[in-house]
This record gives sequence, C-alpha cells and structure tokens, in this order.
Amino acid sequence: MRKTRRVVVTGLGVVAPNGIGKDAFWQNLIAGKSAVDWITAFDPTPFPCRIAAEVKNFRPEEFMSRRQAKEIWRFSQFAVASARMALEDAKFEITPANAHQVAACFGTCVSGVEKTEESHIAFLNNGYPAVPANSCTEYSTHAPVSYVSIEFGIKGPTMTLASGCSTGLDVIKWGCDQIRDGNVSAVIAGSTEAPLAPFCFAAFCAIQVLSKRNQTPTKASRPYDFHRDGMVLGEGGGAVVLESLDSAQDRGAPIYAEVLGYGIASEAVHLRKVDLSGSALVHAIRQALGDAQLTPSDIDYINSHGNSLPDYDLCETNAFKAAFGQQAYSIPISSIKSMIGQPIAASGTFQAIASALTIRHGIIPPTINYETPDPDCDLDYVPNRARVSRVRHAMTNAHSLGGTHSVLVLGKPEN
Repeated sequence: MRKTRRVVVTGLGVVAPNGIGKDAFWQNLIAGKSAVDWITAFDPTPFPCRIAAEVKNFRPEEFMSRRQAKEIWRFSQFAVASARMALEDAKFEITPANAHQVAACFGTCVSGVEKTEESHIAFLNNGYPAVPANSCTEYSTHAPVSYVSIEFGIKGPTMTLASGCSTGLDVIKWGCDQIRDGNVSAVIAGSTEAPLAPFCFAAFCAIQVLSKRNQTPTKASRPYDFHRDGMVLGEGGGAVVLESLDSAQDRGAPIYAEVLGYGIASEAVHLRKVDLSGSALVHAIRQALGDAQLTPSDIDYINSHGNSLPDYDLCETNAFKAAFGQQAYSIPISSIKSMIGQPIAASGTFQAIASALTIRHGIIPPTINYETPDPDCDLDYVPNRARVSRVRHAMTNAHSLGGTHSVLVLGKPEN
C-alpha cells in the first residue's frame, strides 16, 4: 500500500448469523456462541449436509423503504443494511457537498443465486414471460454496491470485487488505495453473500467440503480440531467506513483501528487442492508486515481463516510457523468461523471487524469446539473461551478457492 495518507476505520456495520449490529455480533463472539443450526431457508433433507449459519430475524424494512425491501434481493439487502449501520456508527453524513469525495466498494461471489435459481426454474417451466423483470439487474454482482451508492448518494468511484473468500479483505485494500491516492477522503468497503439456495448448496456438497455433523450443528465447525470434517456454509454482510486520518480527526470521529499493511499472493497449484506448505500465505504475511513496517514479534493476535477444512487449517498452521518461526507458538490465533460458519465473500469483512473490536476492547474471541488437539495443528488457537489481552497489532488472513491468500494488518490508533 502507498503511504501518502494514513487510513483509519471509523465505522462498523454487521448483518451476521450471530447478530445484527456490531454490538450483538461482538457479544456473541466473545461469549463463544455458535450460530450454526438446521437449515430453514429450504428443505435440506436430500443433502448430506443439512446445517448452515443463517441470518435470522433480519428485517430489511428497518434499513430501507418497504418498497425497496420487497424488490431488492437478499444479498443486496445485507449490503445496504450493513453500510447504513457503518455510516451511522461513524456519524458520517454524505451530503451534496462531499458526495464526490466518498467511494464505495462491495464484494460478492455467488451474487443473487437464490432468486436466480427461482427465476431459472420459472423460465424452464413457463418460458421467458415467467421471469421477473428485475432479474436482469438484481442478480448482478454489481447490484450491492450500486444500491449502496444510490441509497446514500455516493458519487465517487464504485467498485465490485469477487476474489472468493479473500474478497472481504481485498475491498478494504481497494478502499485504502483510493484514499491514499487522494481520489477520495472516505470509502464504504464491505462484502455480502447469500448462498443458502438449493443449487448453490448442492454444488458445495458435490465437492465434499461441508461438515456432516447434522445431529450436533453447534459442534460442526471446529477449526484446527483433530476431528474436523469440513466447513459450514454461512451468509451475511459487513461494512466498514474507511477515512483518511486527517478527515477523521477533523470530524472528531471515533477511530477503531488504523490500516497498516496488506499482502496478497497465489499458490498457482489447483482450483481446489491446497499447497500444504503454505508458501503463498507466508509470502503474503511477509508482504503485509513489510507494508506495515512491522516485524513478526509485533503481531499480538491473528484472526485466522480457519474454516474447519483439514487441509486448509493445516496449510495455515504451517504458514504461521514458517512466517513467524518460534514466535508462532506464542501468538494467540482464533477463528470466528467456528461460530458464524463460512460466508464466503463476507467472511473477510467479518474478520476485519472482529479484529478492530479486539483491538478496541482488548478481548480475543475464542475458537470454539476445539476439543481434541491435532498434533499437526499445535499452535495457540484460544480454545473455547475468550481471552483478555492487550492487542496493539492484529493480523487477519483469508484463503480463497484457487489458492489466493490475502493478509491485512490493523493497528491500535494513536492517542
């Protein structure tokens, strides 16, 4: 990242399986409460996996007009709702005077798969007259950021990213670059996903990456545990307000964290298979630390990808050991996916928000369901209970299908 302007996080918005709003999200994280349950979005009985982390009790009309709530598809609803909460949290008002100085970037990977599937079935059964007129615009991956810009009057650059599970970190990088280049003074950066539809779910079942612990849903996602058997799909949306430090100070805005560094690298091995050496993640970690002008000993906490897939968790562990050396054994590492599942594009933003709250409150969320240690995954995963700890620098990493690794470093704001 270019360092011409310092960038800080001033607002957080969350629509997550474990809570709507940053406070509910955070309280349930530090309580170690799982949001995984039997699927209600559709009948899961034909599938080998019947559990997921759904967003429940979400009322879109609380964040937009009733007309919009009826027309806008679920993944875009998550985006608008989380953006509104982030802006309100930051006390940031977008006006005609500053609209061109605000940008927006949202990411999503499966976009409007739920309604697209319904529209496709209607088309197959009854031809094109049965397809809803809004299908052409609503299914688009660019719909969420478009709705955000329209809803809040954002007239600066808008961008959509889709880089798998790394998306939620990559949107923050894009936003930081916009601010550091002097293009804008603030960015709404977020990601959203609503993948809980039969066809999409069937595709994940087909590649055999989902846990089959249907009888004990809250125990299903168990990163780094010896008996982990796959990930749990999740959904939701998150957003952060990024500002130049000067802008935030001029407004007297509350600052959660400063964005210090970012790294990205690819394995270039296989779309699904993982390079267990973790060499790409090692490169991304070193790049992020160099960008932040920090050393391995400066990292106080890692909010890890930790998706409960055996090879992914092992890849991460090996990379942490290679990047941090003996220091890896003394850095607390935890995975919030043990509680909220894997919401694909939204996961990185949720992790970044959790990291910012960890820095603010000095509490590290646990990795729940860590019951039987894996001798190959032998680091400190903060098992089962939150931990009070002073965190000055937090690292967050994400790993996408296809072998992309993204790493973000946040720092405690200076007084």
